[in-house]
Amino acid sequence: MKKLFIIFISFVSILALPIQYISAQTNEVPMQLIKAFETGNSETLASYFNDNIELVIPKTDNFFTKQQAKSILADFFRKNTVIDFVVVHKGAKENASFLIGTLVSSKGSYRVSVFARKTNGQSLVYQLRIEDPNE
Repeated sequence: MKKLFIIFISFVSILALPIQYISAQTNEVPMQLIKAFETGNSETLASYFNDNIELVIPKTDNFFTKQQAKSILADFFRKNTVIDFVVVHKGAKENASFLIGTLVSSKGSYRVSVFARKTNGQSLVYQLRIEDPNE
């Protein structure tokens, strides 16, 4: 029985290796970024921004520096307390990844789109859209 258990554990370990390798190779939007949307944390979100980012939120649509975008998002989250964030769809291909979600706030629901590219081994957001689906 002990030998059977050791063989089983060894088999499971061998199966887990390719899964870990494949997971490490995918270029998905980082989980910490998703958590930042769930909590309305502009500081954490900005840590994933490219040096310049296209930011589209209600009444704002332009290219901003990382610091400017962080301040604009902090103001947005101050006025729209996050209640929930749900990932609707996400994907990745080659050096690009995206995320589409629904942000539920104290002022209503918004459609969120995040587009990122892998740069120097890190996934950086180059476009973030928070849009009112009713507009």
